Amino acid sequence: MPITELFLGAFLQVLFDRLASPELLNFARREGIDMRLKKWEKMLESIKEVLDDAEDRQLTGHLGVKSWLEDLRNLAYDIEDLLDEFVTESAESKSKAESNTSKAHSLLSNCCFRLSPREFMLNHKMRSKMEEMDAKLLEIITQKDSLSLRENNEKRSTNRLQDKPIPTTHLIEGCFVGREDKKMEILKLLTEEEDDRTTTNIRVIPIVGMAGLGKTALAQQVFNDARVTSYFNVKAWTCVSDDFVMLAITKSILQKIDCTLSCEDKDLDWLQDKLKQNLSGRKFLVVLDDVWNENYGNWTILLKPFESGAKGSKIIVTTRNSHVAKIAGARPFTLEELSPKACVTLFAFHALGVKNFDHHPYLEALGLKIVEKCKGLPLAVKTLAGLLRTKVGPPEWQAILNSKIWDLPKERNDILPALKLSYLHLPSNLRRCFAYCAIFPKDYEIQRDKLIHWWIAEGLVDRKEAKSQWTTGLNYFNELVDRSLFQKASSNGLEFLMHDLVNDLAKLVAGASHYSSGEFEFVDDHNNASLARHASFLPSNYCMPERFEIYHRMQGLRSFISLEKQHRSSYVTQKVLHDLLSVLKYLRVLSLSHYNIREVPECIGKLRHLRHLNLSHTHIETLPKSIVALHNLEALILQGCHELIKLPEGMGKLINLRFLNITNTPNLRAMPLNIGNLLGLEILSKFIVGTENGSRLNELKNLKNLQEELCISDLHKVQEAREAKDANLLMKEGICRLNVQWCTNFENFRNEELETKVLDFLCPHQNLAHLKISSYGGLKFPSWLGSPTHVNIMHLHLHGCQRVKELPSLGQLSSLKELFIRDLNAICMVGSEFYGSKSPFPSLLTLEFKRMPLWEDWSHCIDAEEVGVVFPRLEHLVIQDCPMLIGRLPSQLSSLVNLKINSCPRLEASPSFNSLPSLNELKFEGCNERVLHSLVNLASLTALNINDVAELTCLNHGFTSSLIKLEKLTIEKCAKLIYLWQDGDVIRNLNCLKRLVVCSCSEFIYFVAEEGDIELPGNLETIELIECVNLEKLPSKMHTLSSLRDLRIFNCPKLVSFPEICIPTSLTSLNIEFCKMLQSLPRGLSAHLDEPSSSSSNTHSDIISCLQDLRISECNSLTSSPFSEGIFLPTTLKRLEISYCRGVESLAEINLDRLQSLQEIGIWDLKNLRSLPQGLHKLSRLTFLYLRNCPALELECFPPLPPSISRFILHGCPKIKSLPNQLHRLTSLRFLSISGWESLTHFPDGGLPPQLESLTILKCENMKQPVREWLTPLTSLQILDINGSVGGVGEEEDLVLPLPSSLLHIHINHMGKVERLSSSLPPSLRSLDIQCCLKLRELPQDGLPPSLEHLRINNCPILKERCKKETGCYWPLIREIPWFHMS
Repeated sequence: MPITELFLGAFLQVLFDRLASPELLNFARREGIDMRLKKWEKMLESIKEVLDDAEDRQLTGHLGVKSWLEDLRNLAYDIEDLLDEFVTESAESKSKAESNTSKAHSLLSNCCFRLSPREFMLNHKMRSKMEEMDAKLLEIITQKDSLSLRENNEKRSTNRLQDKPIPTTHLIEGCFVGREDKKMEILKLLTEEEDDRTTTNIRVIPIVGMAGLGKTALAQQVFNDARVTSYFNVKAWTCVSDDFVMLAITKSILQKIDCTLSCEDKDLDWLQDKLKQNLSGRKFLVVLDDVWNENYGNWTILLKPFESGAKGSKIIVTTRNSHVAKIAGARPFTLEELSPKACVTLFAFHALGVKNFDHHPYLEALGLKIVEKCKGLPLAVKTLAGLLRTKVGPPEWQAILNSKIWDLPKERNDILPALKLSYLHLPSNLRRCFAYCAIFPKDYEIQRDKLIHWWIAEGLVDRKEAKSQWTTGLNYFNELVDRSLFQKASSNGLEFLMHDLVNDLAKLVAGASHYSSGEFEFVDDHNNASLARHASFLPSNYCMPERFEIYHRMQGLRSFISLEKQHRSSYVTQKVLHDLLSVLKYLRVLSLSHYNIREVPECIGKLRHLRHLNLSHTHIETLPKSIVALHNLEALILQGCHELIKLPEGMGKLINLRFLNITNTPNLRAMPLNIGNLLGLEILSKFIVGTENGSRLNELKNLKNLQEELCISDLHKVQEAREAKDANLLMKEGICRLNVQWCTNFENFRNEELETKVLDFLCPHQNLAHLKISSYGGLKFPSWLGSPTHVNIMHLHLHGCQRVKELPSLGQLSSLKELFIRDLNAICMVGSEFYGSKSPFPSLLTLEFKRMPLWEDWSHCIDAEEVGVVFPRLEHLVIQDCPMLIGRLPSQLSSLVNLKINSCPRLEASPSFNSLPSLNELKFEGCNERVLHSLVNLASLTALNINDVAELTCLNHGFTSSLIKLEKLTIEKCAKLIYLWQDGDVIRNLNCLKRLVVCSCSEFIYFVAEEGDIELPGNLETIELIECVNLEKLPSKMHTLSSLRDLRIFNCPKLVSFPEICIPTSLTSLNIEFCKMLQSLPRGLSAHLDEPSSSSSNTHSDIISCLQDLRISECNSLTSSPFSEGIFLPTTLKRLEISYCRGVESLAEINLDRLQSLQEIGIWDLKNLRSLPQGLHKLSRLTFLYLRNCPALELECFPPLPPSISRFILHGCPKIKSLPNQLHRLTSLRFLSISGWESLTHFPDGGLPPQLESLTILKCENMKQPVREWLTPLTSLQILDINGSVGGVGEEEDLVLPLPSSLLHIHINHMGKVERLSSSLPPSLRSLDIQCCLKLRELPQDGLPPSLEHLRINNCPILKERCKKETGCYWPLIREIPWFHMS
């Protein structure tokens, strides 16, 4: 049952604000309807007075009241729409009149402004609407009276009290699972000794999480733990709940501590004094359960008596609101959802009295589904389990599984009251914002910024609260996060989730006015569609017209939001969009992002209520001219429209536009003229400087409200420095990210002096946090860059400023965290001018220098004195493509975690740079070997990548000995590398090494320089040897690597054989490619080690082998029978691939009897192969067989296949005479592809398996069997790919194919003589692909099926003319198809 009143109370307040707006009042007086609006206001006031009683009655199940509230909600929407129409009509007419008057007339006072009757009259339709509203309001008033609804008073019905939670106690529950680790963390916080530097005796530990997450249960466990009892002198528990009454809380705690005290009729002063006395000098633990208070003053008063306690005293606070934790000045301890395993245990305990389903296995599947429905919320688990207590019948469990949370028995449903309390505590301005989220499906990742835009467009964000609605909306959103109604879904903090039950709450609050895509599942529910005002749409790849039918019923819809699905593009036709937008005349929010559309219907200009239009990531090149008629438009989002080339002229008319996002629109070359007239703009993501009046940089002058991000490009077009000064960035305090760009062309037309002045005048406000300067052509940076006054700059990029000769004093930017310097071609030295002080860069975490061709010296001195610690917090350092850099790197980089040095060949070793105690990752490329070997203290290094170090012959002992934590070692393109290590002893230090890659090291011959057997690091899991052209052997003790899982050997042409004792049994994947001299595979892959490896018996019992994947390719020296002579495949093998091995003639020696785990076999491009493995039909788990381009393979009949086979591909094997007999009995076969098979004349007796789903048959010129004989029986076929060479189907003018009705996808190609498609297409067909049918001119007479989503016509010249847009005779058929391509 929707909680309609809670929603309406906030909504009616919006109506009152609208009725009181000056614009509407002026309009009403002019048109003589002001008295009528006053009457409406009084009627609405009288209705608002009874809303509390209406809710009380609704909660008792009063159907009449429920219906009345729903009617009231719908009427409120209608009234707001009508009022919006009045204001819009007035504003449009006024704007039109003003554009036709002289400047003198425009100076007249607004109160003297009159519209001519011709410009505007309240037409009959609008008057009819007013009369309709009058009648509906009177009806609502009449119903109110007949329902005997009472006006609000302080004595509320007891129905509301039903939602108040029962006070908690400190006693623990019977089953506590899944939070043991959290309990230990809190116990540690409680019992650890406080630092002597701690200034306060008490510490607050807030446990924060959404309703029902188990905060109280966790606190109870901690409170009752014996370690806590022994640690604290005194403990007290009190349930605060939503009434933060200081006297009651203090009294409750005092009575728990001293039960002998009589506290009746005592005031707060007495109580706090007694509490202070009782706690004085004692170490105490107090739990304040379920706290809602957000008033800092109340909190400080409550804490006063606690300050007398001993050091180490603690207060645990449980709350849903992280803001409570902030008030307490403590870091929140946030609870996540309970794990599925723990939820199952908890559910079984409360439903069955035991902690598992061992004695009720028939209920386990249902139980798991019910638990999944709870999404990790313990309260939901316990509630649903409690409803099933003692009930062991599957039908009862199924009923609970199918029920909605709000349909559960009210007297036993603890979930809804707990969740509803979170809603009741929301301020009125947040209630509608929360209810709006009912449009989201469950588990949908909500993008914060988009949702705020939608709230603003719908009028849910108060315009009066702050100068910036965006900032206000952001505060609203953060408040909902703080109250645990949203949860972060991504690390960047921009995507959020709602718990399923919170999503249910939003839908419960919003009722039928908010529609989530796919919500109305049954025909009867479609009647509710007409009530929807806000709706989402989950697009598929191809959006068919019928998917939009339900939205055509929503004629009062205000929001149509197409939700993004993993950033995939969706296809929809122009006609579908036109038809939809023609119906939805009241839209305020229209979001069509990520659609593959190239144009927007012109009718969009008629959406006069539209505030927000999102066309981001579409393929549009221009917008319709009519868009400038959208007087109310506030947000236009065109982000990622790569093909957008221009914005419409006349955008200056969009006087209410506040958000214009044109980020990532590379083909947009100019701004519309006079954009500076849009004085309300808050977000202008990009401004492209032009040369004509109305497009110059000074257009930014009057845009005083700009905030968030601004990119100014084409600054080389500025003609006078004063334009930059007029832009007045210094006063635009809302801009926190600024990107200034000149063109990358540095030819003679650039004016260095002018550009210097321009950048100087573009000094931003000190609030700036992100700054990027690109392709600046001045000789020096301005003094403001690097000035300590810009204390908020955290991220700075200097890119392509090719003429600047000196870096600014960036070390003085105290908040700078990331600094990227690239392509500064004239910089020769970095030194004291860069640091600016003796304690530079106090906050810098990331520093990158890239492509600095003239940079020679990096000095670390100021006034001839060496700076001690230059980068005290630096974690990431990149120096790349600095070919002249000779000087040493900074010393004392004790925090450095990641270091990349690339293409700095003259860089020298530095004694002061050799200790990097925190370094985890090092990438060293194209530099001096001595620099690498000077790094001797790398005890924390886990990943090392060495690339193109020309003089490196091996890693020396001193360098390697410190790599005790190294897990990944990659060495690439080191032309002189002969060995990895000098001797085997150093390998003992590499106990943590898991991954070893040697790639493109042409002189590499072995792992160590010494002769004899060596043992590689014992924990290696992966070895890759790639393009080591001189490698001749592998270590003989390789079999001892008990952790090795993956071995890949690629293009090692001198490798002849594997070690005699074979490879380790732990190996799961073996990949051997382009080893041209390899003569044999590893011997005895599954033989006992103590048996002779040369044994040819196929009866060896397996050692414990893990090999699952064996791939062999381009090994042309393999013997003709590579699986003979003791080569045994292990029983664990799942995938076998062998390809491009010219010498291989026989695979018959593979003993398939033992390979019962084998699932996939791939054999291709074995030109001399003459035999296949025997006994394919015995492989009970084989699902995929791929055989391609084996021209010498000659078989009268393909060997039988196992029943398990599901995919069979046979291409380019012309000497195979026929498919396997009994093919039709392969009941698992779903995918069959046959191509290039000259010998095939017919299918085996019995035909093809009737359950086949995909069939490709191409280039079978001698196939004579009529198509109808083998195609008609395929009643499950979904995909058909066929060409004209099969059965002569392409030799007739009429193509008649007996197409099964089950087909979804058809690909027809190379039908040389076909002129007409005479077959009717299947009714559910989704895609049709027609290629290379040169004479084809006619589509089927009965047209294309309405289900068709995808049509491609390639190289069909006659048909192409008949399908042309607008002019072709088939265009009326094609225009309805979402995806159509023709070439």
